[in-house]
Order: sequence, then structure tokens, then C-alpha cells
Amino acid sequence: MPNPSKLFIEELKRNKRFMGTCPECGQDFRLADAVLFSLDDDAPSAALAAIEQARERIKDRKRELADQRERMTKRAQNTAAAVNLGKIVENIVPSFASFNYAPGDCRALFHPIDYLVFSGLTKVHRVEALSFIDVKSGGARLTRNQRNIKTIVESGKVTFETTRS
Repeated sequence: MPNPSKLFIEELKRNKRFMGTCPECGQDFRLADAVLFSLDDDAPSAALAAIEQARERIKDRKRELADQRERMTKRAQNTAAAVNLGKIVENIVPSFASFNYAPGDCRALFHPIDYLVFSGLTKVHRVEALSFIDVKSGGARLTRNQRNIKTIVESGKVTFETTRS
């Protein structure tokens, strides 16, 4: 009795009505035009060549992904280092000579704004101005909350309250 899978493949090769869809490009094609074979037989050279090409594409893609992962890891490490350095600088910036405020006038908040400065507090013992200061380094920009705070302060929507317990 003939092998049913071989009979089926022979029918697919002979009959031009049977269609398939390429999984890569989505185009329809006649199964009669494809390289069809039974797993009981040795694979034709065209099939072996296609398998080898697919393996090479997979190897290339794996190398690309490994390279991308390594670049992403390095970029993440560099970003983390820059952020950590920025956090350190935020803590010590009042001691820099280039900082325009007296260190004794500064009160650390750190989140969402780094400092509230009471200008004049240490020298004349009278607050002459209040300033919200946020320290940025490198290409860092204000966060959405910080921009919102800046807008509120600039529009004068700042109040003072006394609360008793």
C-alpha cells in the first residue's frame, strides 16, 4: 500500500487549485510551485538551502539583538551614573562658590524642588526674598511637576498660612 503522506504530496504537486500563503510576505502561491516533500524522504537540496539561509538569518538577528542589548545596558549604566552624580551635586551645590545664595539661607526639600532659599536670613537676620531652586546638571530639564510649580510661583499663586494645633 502506498504511503498516504506521499500520495497527498503528489496530489498537491499535481493539482494547481491548492494555494498557500507565505508566512514572511503574506503573498499567496500555488502549492504545486512549492518544494514539497515527505519527512520520510531526504529533503531536497532547495529545502536544505532554504533551511540553512533561515538559520543564518536567525544567527545574524541574534547577534544584532545581543549588540543592541549591550548598547542598551551601557546606555542605562551611563544614564544611571549621570543621575546619581546629579543627586550628589544637588546635595552639595550650596557649598559651591558659584552658587548665588548663602548656604545658611538654603533649606533642602529635594523633591519636587531641591531648595527653598530664604535670602537674607543669615546675613541680615531678615528674609528679603524667597526663591525656589532646582539644581540641574548636564542636559537635565525640569519635570512636569517642577514646570507646574514654576508656573504657579511666576503667576503669584503663592500663599502663607499659619496652622495651630
